[in-house]
Amino acid sequence: MIGGVVFSVQQELFFLPATIAGKVLPMPSVARVPGAPPDLVGVALVEGEVIPVVAVGPTTEPRGRDHRPMLVCTFLGERVAFVGIEVVATGSFTPTDDGVDHEGARARSFDVGAVVARLGEGRWAV
Repeated sequence: MIGGVVFSVQQELFFLPATIAGKVLPMPSVARVPGAPPDLVGVALVEGEVIPVVAVGPTTEPRGRDHRPMLVCTFLGERVAFVGIEVVATGSFTPTDDGVDHEGARARSFDVGAVVARLGEGRWAV
Protein backbone atom coordinates (compact mmCIF):
# COMPACT_ATOMS: atom_id res chain seq x y z
CA MET A 1 0.00 0.00 0.00
CA ILE A 2 1.08 3.56 -0.67
CA GLY A 3 -0.21 6.68 1.03
CA GLY A 4 -1.24 9.78 -0.85
CA VAL A 5 -4.07 11.64 -2.52
CA VAL A 6 -6.27 10.76 -5.50
CA PHE A 7 -7.73 13.73 -7.35
CA SER A 8 -9.54 14.34 -10.59
CA VAL A 9 -8.96 16.81 -13.37
CA GLN A 10 -11.82 16.92 -15.86
CA GLN A 11 -13.03 13.40 -14.96
CA GLU A 12 -9.52 11.87 -15.16
CA LEU A 13 -8.04 10.41 -11.97
CA PHE A 14 -4.51 11.16 -10.80
CA PHE A 15 -2.42 10.19 -7.79
CA LEU A 16 0.30 11.92 -5.79
CA PRO A 17 2.17 10.09 -3.03
CA ALA A 18 2.24 11.54 0.47
CA THR A 19 5.96 12.23 -0.01
CA ILE A 20 4.95 14.98 -2.49
CA ALA A 21 1.35 15.90 -1.63
CA GLY A 22 1.42 17.86 1.61
CA LYS A 23 -1.89 19.55 2.36
CA VAL A 24 -5.27 20.38 0.96
CA LEU A 25 -6.10 23.98 1.85
CA PRO A 26 -8.72 26.55 0.89
CA MET A 27 -7.62 28.79 -1.98
CA PRO A 28 -6.07 31.99 -0.55
CA SER A 29 -5.83 35.36 -2.28
CA VAL A 30 -3.50 35.13 -5.25
CA ALA A 31 -1.27 37.85 -6.73
CA ARG A 32 -0.96 37.71 -10.50
CA VAL A 33 2.48 37.60 -12.07
CA PRO A 34 3.01 39.73 -15.21
CA GLY A 35 4.16 37.70 -18.19
CA ALA A 36 3.47 34.39 -16.46
CA PRO A 37 2.46 31.31 -18.46
CA PRO A 38 -1.31 30.82 -18.77
CA ASP A 39 -1.48 27.97 -16.25
CA LEU A 40 0.24 30.01 -13.51
CA VAL A 41 -2.68 31.53 -11.63
CA GLY A 42 -0.22 33.60 -9.58
CA VAL A 43 1.57 33.40 -6.27
CA ALA A 44 0.04 33.07 -2.82
CA LEU A 45 1.20 33.39 0.75
CA VAL A 46 0.87 29.93 2.30
CA GLU A 47 2.05 29.43 5.87
CA GLY A 48 4.46 32.35 5.59
CA GLU A 49 5.93 31.31 2.24
CA VAL A 50 5.16 32.70 -1.22
CA ILE A 51 4.47 29.80 -3.56
CA PRO A 52 3.28 29.48 -7.17
CA VAL A 53 -0.34 28.47 -7.70
CA VAL A 54 -0.83 26.47 -10.89
CA ALA A 55 -4.09 25.57 -12.62
CA VAL A 56 -3.94 21.95 -13.77
CA GLY A 57 -7.61 21.93 -14.68
CA PRO A 58 -10.23 24.55 -15.37
CA THR A 59 -10.63 27.13 -12.64
CA THR A 60 -13.82 28.90 -11.66
CA GLU A 61 -12.39 32.21 -12.79
CA PRO A 62 -9.46 32.25 -15.23
CA ARG A 63 -6.31 33.45 -13.44
CA GLY A 64 -8.47 34.36 -10.47
CA ARG A 65 -9.75 32.99 -7.21
CA ASP A 66 -10.94 29.40 -7.47
CA HIS A 67 -13.45 28.27 -4.88
CA ARG A 68 -12.29 24.67 -4.85
CA PRO A 69 -9.42 23.55 -2.62
CA MET A 70 -5.79 23.69 -3.61
CA LEU A 71 -3.29 20.90 -3.17
CA VAL A 72 0.03 22.09 -1.73
CA CYS A 73 2.97 19.90 -2.75
CA THR A 74 6.71 19.79 -2.24
CA PHE A 75 8.81 18.79 -5.23
CA LEU A 76 12.63 18.80 -5.16
CA GLY A 77 12.52 21.01 -2.07
CA GLU A 78 10.19 23.61 -3.61
CA ARG A 79 6.54 24.11 -2.74
CA VAL A 80 3.86 24.53 -5.39
CA ALA A 81 0.06 24.53 -5.18
CA PHE A 82 -2.36 23.06 -7.71
CA VAL A 83 -5.90 24.25 -8.35
CA GLY A 84 -8.58 23.20 -10.81
CA ILE A 85 -8.68 19.79 -9.18
CA GLU A 86 -11.22 17.86 -7.18
CA VAL A 87 -9.88 15.80 -4.29
CA VAL A 88 -11.41 12.33 -4.51
CA ALA A 89 -9.71 10.46 -1.65
CA THR A 90 -6.78 10.46 0.71
CA GLY A 91 -5.28 7.44 2.43
CA SER A 92 -3.54 4.23 1.41
CA PHE A 93 -3.93 2.76 -2.06
CA THR A 94 -2.85 -0.36 -3.95
CA PRO A 95 -0.02 0.54 -6.35
CA THR A 96 -0.22 -0.28 -10.06
CA ASP A 97 2.40 0.04 -12.82
CA ASP A 98 1.65 3.72 -13.42
CA GLY A 99 -0.29 4.90 -10.35
CA VAL A 100 -2.75 3.37 -7.91
CA ASP A 101 -6.07 1.58 -7.81
CA HIS A 102 -8.95 3.53 -6.27
CA GLU A 103 -12.20 1.58 -5.91
CA GLY A 104 -11.50 -0.38 -9.08
CA ALA A 105 -10.47 2.68 -11.10
CA ARG A 106 -6.93 3.51 -12.16
CA ALA A 107 -5.47 6.81 -10.92
CA ARG A 108 -2.36 7.65 -12.95
CA SER A 109 0.70 9.17 -11.29
CA PHE A 110 0.63 12.95 -11.70
CA ASP A 111 3.80 14.38 -13.27
CA VAL A 112 4.65 17.28 -10.95
CA GLY A 113 8.07 17.59 -12.59
CA ALA A 114 6.56 18.39 -15.99
CA VAL A 115 4.32 21.07 -14.47
CA VAL A 116 7.18 22.63 -12.51
CA ALA A 117 9.42 22.57 -15.60
CA ARG A 118 6.80 24.54 -17.58
CA LEU A 119 6.84 27.20 -14.86
CA GLY A 120 10.54 27.81 -15.49
CA GLU A 121 9.95 28.70 -19.14
CA GLY A 122 9.09 32.03 -20.70
CA ARG A 123 9.92 35.67 -20.20
CA TRP A 124 8.64 35.91 -16.64
CA ALA A 125 11.03 33.29 -15.19
CA VAL A 126 14.30 34.49 -13.73
